[in-house]
Amino acid sequence: MRVRCLLVLFALPAFATVLASNALAATALDDAAMRQRVAPAIVLVIVEEGFGSGFVLNAQGHVATNHHVVANAERVIVRQGERTSPARVVWSSPRLDLAVLQLRGRGLPGIRPLPLAVSPPAPLLDVVAVGFPGAANAVTAAAAPSYNEGNVGRVVEGTWGLGRLRIVQHSADINPGNSGGPLIDVCGRVIGVNTGFAGVSVSTGPGGPRIEAPSGVFWASFIGELAAALDSLEVPYTAAGGACEAGPAAAPGTNWFGIALVAAALAVVALLFAFASFRRNVAVAAVRVRDGISRRIVPAARPEPRAAGAQHPRSIRIGRGRNVEVALPAKRVSRLHAELELAPATDPNAPSYVLRDCNSTNGTRVFRHGRWERIHRETVQPTDRVQFADFETTVAELLHRAGPGNLSGVGGSAAKHTAGDRLAGPVQRNPGTGEVMQRPERER
Repeated sequence: MRVRCLLVLFALPAFATVLASNALAATALDDAAMRQRVAPAIVLVIVEEGFGSGFVLNAQGHVATNHHVVANAERVIVRQGERTSPARVVWSSPRLDLAVLQLRGRGLPGIRPLPLAVSPPAPLLDVVAVGFPGAANAVTAAAAPSYNEGNVGRVVEGTWGLGRLRIVQHSADINPGNSGGPLIDVCGRVIGVNTGFAGVSVSTGPGGPRIEAPSGVFWASFIGELAAALDSLEVPYTAAGGACEAGPAAAPGTNWFGIALVAAALAVVALLFAFASFRRNVAVAAVRVRDGISRRIVPAARPEPRAAGAQHPRSIRIGRGRNVEVALPAKRVSRLHAELELAPATDPNAPSYVLRDCNSTNGTRVFRHGRWERIHRETVQPTDRVQFADFETTVAELLHRAGPGNLSGVGGSAAKHTAGDRLAGPVQRNPGTGEVMQRPERER
């Protein structure tokens, strides 16, 4: 039982962890929940030459954006709503077209970072491009980010002109001003940093200038490229593993289902241990009742004093009390431990006896069939070996110690079996095998 409980103890939490990891897998948010989760992390990045977007990486005020948004900028301002904060560039990579800013001073209280989905997104995954497209947003004091929906086309290995990197192709509409803003999956996790679009040359009219217009294909640097750089810079961020799964809308915050699942598993473990302990206690109590050693259920018998010189011809009382015929001076022996009585006569030349345990604490045993058996009332022969707690002797030795006159009518027969024998006293045994390790010297 103990081994099974230990197995359950280790198996159930592991099973609960697997279930909880599935339960805690990201679930799609509805539009309101998406905006509530994402909005506190989106910022407008303002430099001398223009504008761009960015998003918060951690509570220390690190912000991600594109390299081309802040390249060669001498002064960087980060705005969220009506609040602004100066910032400095702490890292920038032309190859990845990514940069990391650090807010200065008091920063922007209330900002909240977004988790980074460091596993490549699956094709056709629904995504949202978040940012500030168009210069009009930059001059509006309370500018709010826009949310443009699309889906992932593929993740390819490409270049921005200075080296290879992984790029996410998607269909969420972005325009100048979106650069540096996050590409979010519908679970509210960043999968890329919006960088550019595949343009087509469009004529404005006969003889007019041609302009570049989006073709419906847009590009973002895969967020895993930024995560690797953040690791080397030791800039903290929250990594979100696993897939973004479609499902019922989930409110942002603590996933109570997963926590409840783990708590339920631990409660099952505790109940199993409690049941095992209860079962063990019941089994021990049952054995005590069966063996008659529970003093609360069966009180120990108290010996009755006998008058001096009086004889009980058909019984011998055995114990460590005063009013017994055979005294065994040992602490483990009860005051009135057992009683030996003459059994009804069947053969006068071969008498037998009844050994009765008097509700002793440590029991009375008879050696039968190669082992010691605990008894309550048992017919015994003079040659039988008996134990009272840790005292070992024979029935014949008890008869001899009781002296003549007891068990009247059988004294001669008893004497035939007791020549030279005395009580052996406590016996030390090997607790594993039951073999005698040391036997005290017999009384002379």
